[in-house]
Amino acid sequence: MLGTLALASLLGACATTSDAPVSEARIITPADALIIPPPGGPGIVTVASTTFPNAVRQDISLATNARTPGENKISIVRFTAKGGDGSDARLRDIPFTQVNLTEEALAAWPGTGMAVSPYYVQNAYGPFGYAIGKPATGDTCIYAWQRISPTLKPSGAVDRGTINIRLQLCRRGASEQSLLEIMYKLRLNAAVFPPNAAPAAIGRIGIPVRPIGAAGFSEVIPSAPAAAPQPRRTQTVVTTATTPVTVAPPPAGAPIVPSPTGTATGTGPVVPRPPSGNVTIPSPPSSGD
Repeated sequence: MLGTLALASLLGACATTSDAPVSEARIITPADALIIPPPGGPGIVTVASTTFPNAVRQDISLATNARTPGENKISIVRFTAKGGDGSDARLRDIPFTQVNLTEEALAAWPGTGMAVSPYYVQNAYGPFGYAIGKPATGDTCIYAWQRISPTLKPSGAVDRGTINIRLQLCRRGASEQSLLEIMYKLRLNAAVFPPNAAPAAIGRIGIPVRPIGAAGFSEVIPSAPAAAPQPRRTQTVVTTATTPVTVAPPPAGAPIVPSPTGTATGTGPVVPRPPSGNVTIPSPPSSGD
């Protein structure tokens, strides 16, 4: 009888070794938060953590300057094992397809006119969804959700459990893009995915591997930028304009001097040319003594 009781106790102990020790909600330091907001905010005010047999849930309160009533926070549930069936203290892992996320968004920010985004988006951990509201207070509000599916070992056991994330935040005068950017910059404070295997081409014979990245060839010592081509010099040819000389016409009645071409111009009397040959000039008359 004693042996049977001892065996039952041993089996019971083995059955609960995978469960985490349960603890009530307690305030922990921001350094122990499962998820970290991006640099520049929103800042962490408090972190309330609750441990279940198969999961850890944290509500991370965020600082805000919004006027809209409601709680600004990030809620995260990280499962350490499979979800429960609701019959005990183990949390249930409910897929988003079975959750009315629109009602959740409206409940988080009532009276803000939350509208679910029709766009497909994803961050470093996979796809996520979000809704945006713009109340009359001048704030912009976001309610975002993301589920990171679990990974299993070859045996079928859970290697890394499901991670569920919900962000609800309002900011005064913020744009939709700035609020959505927070979802892209959130970082989990734990390893989520196994490291990728190295490419099979590395180390193989006959397959050259060159230092070429997305920006092209990667230089060890970057070359100096090429000098900009100098503009071609042009010579300026100075031309002197010839000013035409205007000869004033002779006055009326002046003798006309024939031009070298023999064409006379003017309106005065024409003086004939002297006859060709020698010209005899008569001597003056002698005077009487």
